[in-house]
Amino acid sequence: MGLCLYLALMRHLNGAAFTFSVLDDVLMSVDTMHRREVCSLLKKEFPNTQFVLTTHDPVWLRHMKTEGLIGSRSGVQFRGWDIDRGPSHWDERDIWVEIDEHLQQNDVRAASALLRHYLEYISAELCHRLRAPVEFRGDGRYQLGQLLPAAVSRLRKLYKSAKEAASSWNQRDTVEEIDDRQTEFGKLVETSNVERWQINVAVHFNSWENLSPNDFRPVVNAFRDLVNGFACSACGGYLRVSPEQETPDSLRCSCGAINLNLGRKKA
Repeated sequence: MGLCLYLALMRHLNGAAFTFSVLDDVLMSVDTMHRREVCSLLKKEFPNTQFVLTTHDPVWLRHMKTEGLIGSRSGVQFRGWDIDRGPSHWDERDIWVEIDEHLQQNDVRAASALLRHYLEYISAELCHRLRAPVEFRGDGRYQLGQLLPAAVSRLRKLYKSAKEAASSWNQRDTVEEIDDRQTEFGKLVETSNVERWQINVAVHFNSWENLSPNDFRPVVNAFRDLVNGFACSACGGYLRVSPEQETPDSLRCSCGAINLNLGRKKA
């Protein structure tokens, strides 16, 4: 109610001049489904207003992205704050540069910690977008060895379902396209050895910091390529399952360059 009163008052007082607004964690007491409706309301009722929204709730951030309130690269997620340099945020466009800078300084410990932390963040996002099943934890603490293999397995199953669907509709070109995607993604997974984590979760990153910079660079490159394998080469957005609930009907990116049907033709 407070948010609605504020928006109504701004429209009444400023009219078309209401073009900028900062909202600081205004939906903490609002349930999940109504948060999604707020996204639709802001887009529909205030199309010419630029909103700056802050939150420490990752679910609300995902809702804003999913509903198109913000672009796939517009949301900034801070991961730390330094008095001298200010805030730092997760952004795959500079995270790899930062890791490389650590390696140039022969600081493998810092580079490996940053890579692991980033992979945990992005793996959780990929699991959410792909609706990957992950064993539930009441404390909400999921490790990299649980998240990334789940995302990899889920994308492979989605590609398989999409190929079966395309085959049922006799869409041979689409089947060949998916075959190529499966093959390329399989190579990225093999290079990163991510699937071996499911055999022994304890060995995946515990020894990273003991490597030399030259030994660790191939590890960084392998995981960077693997993460990019979840994204569309045209728009850079990560693939997602649509809809977010109920029976999945498509695997697509934000721009629509990748839009794979998951529904098989009924006999």
